[in-house]
Amino acid sequence: MPRILPILIALFATHTVTFAETTQPVPAKNAITLTSPVTRIVYQRNHANKANIVISGQCPANATKIEAMIVARDKGGISTKWTSLKSAPVQGAFSGTLTATGGWYDLKVRALEGQSIVAETKLERVGVGEVFVIIGHSVAQGGGDTNEFAKDDRVSIVPLEEESPDFAEYKKTADANLLPGLIFAHYGEKMKPAPFGHGTYFWARFGDFVAQKQNVPVLIFNAAFGGTSLEHWSKSSQGIQFEHGFVRAPIRMPYINLYNTLKKYIPVTGIRALLADQGQNDAGQQDASIVLKYYEQSVKQARDDFGYPELAVVVNRQTPGIPKNPSKQIREAQERMVKTPFCFPGPDYDKLAPEDRPDGIHLGPLGEIKAARMWADALDATFYKTSRPWQPGDVKK
Repeated sequence: MPRILPILIALFATHTVTFAETTQPVPAKNAITLTSPVTRIVYQRNHANKANIVISGQCPANATKIEAMIVARDKGGISTKWTSLKSAPVQGAFSGTLTATGGWYDLKVRALEGQSIVAETKLERVGVGEVFVIIGHSVAQGGGDTNEFAKDDRVSIVPLEEESPDFAEYKKTADANLLPGLIFAHYGEKMKPAPFGHGTYFWARFGDFVAQKQNVPVLIFNAAFGGTSLEHWSKSSQGIQFEHGFVRAPIRMPYINLYNTLKKYIPVTGIRALLADQGQNDAGQQDASIVLKYYEQSVKQARDDFGYPELAVVVNRQTPGIPKNPSKQIREAQERMVKTPFCFPGPDYDKLAPEDRPDGIHLGPLGEIKAARMWADALDATFYKTSRPWQPGDVKK
């Protein structure tokens, strides 16, 4: 293990789409080097609670067979026996899959020459569970480390270094190659989720609640952008310019964050749904039908760009400005969006107490904790049964 992590970091620092694009490293004699999976990755499970773990890498050139097994950690999962990968290694290169039930695992891989083991390795923390991408404005993006980090070891992110030169350049160019590669971490203290998230916020606790309710690991991406509206998301999805004080329309912000996530990360991990907190910054638009059109257009573009028209979207509801100046047309647009194909009802923030949303939109500290649980509760049995997750290997339409 000590030799594997530095190699993986180097391999995936600029990785943009799939493990297969990496250059195969040359392993030391009598050693196995894994290029896939990497520690803390979570593969999206299907309705049968299963996913394929992609296993690839290099082994000694004399190996004639690769076997793998998974060992469930202390919180769920079903261990397997040693299983041979279907394809034999070729000049030390191997690739295959191992089907796993929802859970949190350690992966063991060994190379054999005939019946003799010539090399073996172990990779800790590989998951089959739930993968979500957050979209929206500041209530979705967060304002920093305003709440506790995830306590459950099974909650993962791709960590974002907001102060790095690469991210500073990303905000100017939206070049996905400047985003972190396929390196995963626990959603721990002061951690920020790629591609654009702020701190632990309440999403870390949301991950805790989902992991505990479903007894599977959770992977969270945050593509939200504070200060944006559905009009901005719609126009940027179409490449239409608009004026904004700090959002760069020429590089298709804010939509480009979602686009980059769907192109860079999700082809490897799979996805359950987009979690959308949208509409509150459209309160100046009095026509609910126009707000709905913006919502539908941005979601349709995401589905088209990803090539999966059944991509699920969970729609948050709230009435901006309550109780004094309610924008009821926003709530109407959100409710109408829920009724469109492959959309599902998210939390109802109007059920929060007034002190939970001090300005009628943004969440206070207690409101954030309530929101974390409300989001997890909104993902109920009906949602998991009827939403249609996408897994690597599924045929896009």
